[in-house]
Amino acid sequence: MSKRKTDSSSATGIAENMKKGITEMLILAFLNQEEATINSIVKKLDECSDGKCKITFPYATIYRLLDNAYIAESEKRVADNRRRQFYKITDKGRKYFAQMRSEYMNFISGVDMIFDYIDAEE
Repeated sequence: MSKRKTDSSSATGIAENMKKGITEMLILAFLNQEEATINSIVKKLDECSDGKCKITFPYATIYRLLDNAYIAESEKRVADNRRRQFYKITDKGRKYFAQMRSEYMNFISGVDMIFDYIDAEE
């Protein structure tokens, strides 16, 4: 028996699609501040969003960012009493992040304008 994919029209499916769309941007935002491990990024996302931006499997996004040279492996260091791989943003990644953030802010601004219009009509 095959597993069914999450229906993209369900509330869960919509949330998953939105997560995939902005996960790269959020990871790059933290790496733009400082080098970090995958686990520390996931933890910061959870804490800073009060649990609203949980990423349960960040590795696909990390590998995609690595493959596109937006991030690079940094040195391995001891963190949480274990040797951990740290990642850093590249110059190419900084440019990509700036473009993504600008597009995101522009889009969200338009969405807010639409909701303001709809709310005013009610």
